[in-house]
Amino acid sequence: MKKSNSNQQTPMGKSVEDIAKIMAEATLQNDFPYKEFMEYYKMHMVRLAKQAKKKSTVVEISARTGIDRRFIAPYLNSDKISVKPSKVAKVYADVVAFCEKNDTRKILKNDDKKSFEVLCQKHANGSLTPKAIYTELWRLGLMKDVGTHYKLKKPSSAEKKVAKATKRMQALSVAIQEAVKDKL
Repeated sequence: MKKSNSNQQTPMGKSVEDIAKIMAEATLQNDFPYKEFMEYYKMHMVRLAKQAKKKSTVVEISARTGIDRRFIAPYLNSDKISVKPSKVAKVYADVVAFCEKNDTRKILKNDDKKSFEVLCQKHANGSLTPKAIYTELWRLGLMKDVGTHYKLKKPSSAEKKVAKATKRMQALSVAIQEAVKDKL
């Protein structure tokens, strides 16, 4: 008896993969966090499943969507999603707090108990390096390297970047909605 190859992709799976790739490109290019995107996705799956069958139970919705039953009620009962900040965001918040407390815009890179490296170890020890965290904060327009220190950049550069990304995502949202309105 021949074993079936369960790893073979179906035509529907390929189509969903294509949609996922488009969304991955859009969220990555516009710095929208994966966790937040997935929370919106799961919330809408749960709500649409409930809408399709009004009297469905939490367990039935869980079985249909594949989402753990413990998370069904929060998606149904809240207008807001709950997303924990990323490790990079936690480090950045601590850097901002440190700078505000010490009336400065700089933080020592390492070799001090109040350095950037120590803040990174507090939130991402072993999972991300301080260099990787700094690189992401630099890419987001939030910090720059000034020798022995990292310096906070003025918020206006990051705000402009977010505003442009928001406009792009809004345009994409409208385009997708228009493209699929007669296909679902």
